[in-house]
Amino acid sequence: MWSNAQAVVFDFDGVLADSEPFYRRSWNSVLEGYGHAVPEEIYWKYWAFLGRGLEGEISRTGLVVPDLEAARVQQLSIYTGYCTNGDIPLFPLAGEVLNNVSRLKKCVIASNTSSSLVRSVLENSVDAFPGIIGGEGLRSKPFPDIFLRAAESLCVEPSRCLVFEDAWKGIKAAEEAGMPAVLVRNRYNAGFQAPEAACEIAGLSELHLFLKEVTNG
Repeated sequence: MWSNAQAVVFDFDGVLADSEPFYRRSWNSVLEGYGHAVPEEIYWKYWAFLGRGLEGEISRTGLVVPDLEAARVQQLSIYTGYCTNGDIPLFPLAGEVLNNVSRLKKCVIASNTSSSLVRSVLENSVDAFPGIIGGEGLRSKPFPDIFLRAAESLCVEPSRCLVFEDAWKGIKAAEEAGMPAVLVRNRYNAGFQAPEAACEIAGLSELHLFLKEVTNG
């Protein structure tokens, strides 16, 4: 897959940034106003991995949220504060992996999160990073729109783009876009399955080791 790829497409949340706990915290800050909280194990599976979000929580639990848009605006305001204040860390080796991949292939970050927030997190952590395709104006994963826009931005055919994702919703989006995808394991998605993935790796450390081998011949 690496040899065939002309470009590498990275998801952001859960692959490069350890941001999902902050998403959960921001949503719980909103939902506590309705007497509700999302436990960790529920959030990791239904929100982060499957991508069912607020609508899924409502369907699953019977939660009543009279104004969904107002809830989303409130959550975004809280989460934006985490991004701009430098609270959200990158996973170990994320900066080095981005630098190494960018030297070997075309590279882009493609995320449901808006490009401005992705940029805020990266600017607090690394000096240089590739282009960013955010979710603004595009259907969220598991729809393929964000990945197709990423391929277009790089002028690379989708089939020649290699995707690194941590969630089923992203693996499915890559499949729909015609891109091979690697499932990146982290401490939140252990035990969850994404059969559409071409393969999986045990975190960025494994990718980092692979890139060292490629670079050293």
